[in-house]
Amino acid sequence: MTCDELNAEHGIQGVLRVTEGRGGLPLVEIGNARASARVSPYAGQVLGFRPSGADDDLLFVGDRAYFEAGKAIKGGVPICWPWFGADPEGKGRPAHGFVRSLPWRLSGTEAVDAGTTRVTLEIEDDEATLALWPYPFQLRLDVTVGATLGVVLTTRNPGGTPFLLTQGLHAYFKTGDATRAVVLGLDGCRYIDKAAGANDAVRNQQGPVTVGAEVNRIYEGVGPELAIEDPALGRRVRIRGRNSRTCVVWNPWVETARAMDDLDDEDYKRFVCVETVNAASEVVEVAPGAEVSLGAEYALEPL
Repeated sequence: MTCDELNAEHGIQGVLRVTEGRGGLPLVEIGNARASARVSPYAGQVLGFRPSGADDDLLFVGDRAYFEAGKAIKGGVPICWPWFGADPEGKGRPAHGFVRSLPWRLSGTEAVDAGTTRVTLEIEDDEATLALWPYPFQLRLDVTVGATLGVVLTTRNPGGTPFLLTQGLHAYFKTGDATRAVVLGLDGCRYIDKAAGANDAVRNQQGPVTVGAEVNRIYEGVGPELAIEDPALGRRVRIRGRNSRTCVVWNPWVETARAMDDLDDEDYKRFVCVETVNAASEVVEVAPGAEVSLGAEYALEPL
């Protein structure tokens, strides 16, 4: 559908419109009494959120991020599904699954009240996905924009066979200087250190998580509330997860950022990923006819 057709069906006067975004991809732009946001139907991805009065966006999207069909957009809140991380079967399929580089359908918009707007995106199996992963599925992403940002991913199994999945909301949070930011709420948690080399080390977190080298960790036994304190931007990001007991913290640091064509060499200072996931030992089974959800609510407050 064209932007005009999408606006005719889903636009909300003075609150929500569909425009042509970077790379010619459609973009849902929201501006209500409490916040503004940007949501991409391509990839089913939130790209921006700023509460009214905030000086900076909650999320990071780099200037060199790809905005083209078939490629993932680095930044915002990418959806990792139906596996998190490398292809679990070693078949050469895309890391973090395939739905983050496919177009989703804008299926609904709603002005919940004067300061809250909801956008719903959907995607289901087709011949191409079944060739990669042999299960029928229906995915729904509900994005709620108000004083806080809510993101809920719901998986439904319409087939006759149960399937297993890992998944994640791979949120990139903007930082003034990642080397000064700290992640709170993980003290005492066991984590798998994916930056430790071929043999992933298992460690226990002591104190807040800081960024002084590459950080790539899967934390287990995680509570529902985490926070990022960012003194460079003078703010705190609060993260409330739902149906998740694992969390990934990632920052590529200098060498990895330089090796990525879709990151600027200095972008490692500009974000830290704190990801609400079901990963590692937290594998989700979806029975025939059943549905499961993974969600997070993000809030900004001054330090």
